[in-house]
Amino acid sequence: MLKFAPIFTDHAVLQREKPVCIWGSCTDDAVITLRFGDISCQSTPAVNGRWEICLPPLPAGGPYTLSVSDGTDTRTLSDIMVGEVWLCGGQSNMELNLKDANGAQDALASCENANVRLYHVCKRGFFDEQFYQEEADSCWNLPSAHTCPYWSAVGYYFARELAQKLGVTVGLVNCNYGGTSASAWMSREMLSETAIGRQYLEDYENGTAGLTDEEADRAYDEYMEYHILWNERVAACYAQDPHMKWGKVLEICGENRYPGPHAPKNPLRPHGLYDTMLSRITPYTLRGVLYYQGESDDHRFDGYYTLLTSLIRQWRKDFRDEELPFLLVQLPIYGVDDNPDLTNWCGIREAQEEVYRNIRNTGLAVIFECGEWNEIHPKDKHTPAHRLYLQALHQVYGLQTEDTCAPLLRYVLPENGGLRLYFDHAACGLEARGEGGFEICGTDGVWHAAKAQINEDTIFVHSKEVPHPAAARYGWRNFIDVTVFAKNGLPLAPLRTNKKY
Repeated sequence: MLKFAPIFTDHAVLQREKPVCIWGSCTDDAVITLRFGDISCQSTPAVNGRWEICLPPLPAGGPYTLSVSDGTDTRTLSDIMVGEVWLCGGQSNMELNLKDANGAQDALASCENANVRLYHVCKRGFFDEQFYQEEADSCWNLPSAHTCPYWSAVGYYFARELAQKLGVTVGLVNCNYGGTSASAWMSREMLSETAIGRQYLEDYENGTAGLTDEEADRAYDEYMEYHILWNERVAACYAQDPHMKWGKVLEICGENRYPGPHAPKNPLRPHGLYDTMLSRITPYTLRGVLYYQGESDDHRFDGYYTLLTSLIRQWRKDFRDEELPFLLVQLPIYGVDDNPDLTNWCGIREAQEEVYRNIRNTGLAVIFECGEWNEIHPKDKHTPAHRLYLQALHQVYGLQTEDTCAPLLRYVLPENGGLRLYFDHAACGLEARGEGGFEICGTDGVWHAAKAQINEDTIFVHSKEVPHPAAARYGWRNFIDVTVFAKNGLPLAPLRTNKKY
């Protein structure tokens, strides 16, 4: 039976100015004829029930009709636009719905005028009858007060601003899932290539050792029954006292068993969502990827650089675009009452910056100041979206080169018993919006609070406690006052001069 792949529906957005891959299913050996506007082309004979056709690069425009025929059956899609297509990847901060973000009421009041569209990838962590039904029901959404509340807030704000700037339709492919490690979004083969990837695979194998798939899934079903009720108890606690400490919440509600036991049904398992979500939409032609993730890998921050570079390599291969841009959101400040001095997110932030420095066609949206205390899901999603937009203008479209990048450490030199820090992207000058955040250490590795003096686009740090400094760092806590900004309003990225990479 002749079909388009599920991601091709009415109202779809195709990427302009790049060869566009279109595919679907049919009987073996069938030759498919595709018509799009004035273009007509044919596939080679279908193999294993799959047909595929590549359209030549197209200018922005539409609406068009897209049809395919095998000589007997014809399938037709309407209102197809050619514009810009971005994938929204990551975990819950990319997933967070527009209705739950700051400014939602104003955004929704005007959303029908936004030249944006969105495709939700079916969010189900294993294949069953419900999966295939939900996938078959998936479609491209037009913006409206009924659809946009459930769009990614970061994605919506980014797409709206980009569409206004470029004057073309912007399509979003929403492919994200809360609580996910990067390991969930790569193939088993890619994970097995690195030591950090193998650790995630070994965790799963150890967690399911001695169990059949049915036994493991039964344990996961039992966990889900518990977790639903537990979430209801937690919500009741915060409704009664929004500032209740986490330890007290656990005392009242019981053990937090998230993310549940390893099982084939658990969507957070290694390569699970790669199998059931990402692989279902490749090789859809994209302009680039917006990626906001890292929180769920903070327990293995030392391996995150390798994990993230592997993911980028995997996605570029699967989307058949070795130059596919990746715009990364660097994690903001975040802290909780019970663990105020943690530094594991610092390692994730550093890894994200180093990926930007070392991997071509990447961007880094620094949102250091945008976090919240006791809230892992900050509700300001306009700022991350705008900074991704600035990165897109600079890194992808070449339309703006000034005031698009946050200051990043370039190098450090010893000076008069202290250290002078030099920065990229600080030509407009730096300014203090508070005090503190800088530390300095000697060869003993013991850190001491340091004074910082800004001189236009450099910073001199020193401490009486450290007459012969060896290294400096700034913002090296999960949560800390963000005190230094470029005069264009972008925050200084956290740093350490003795970085690992």
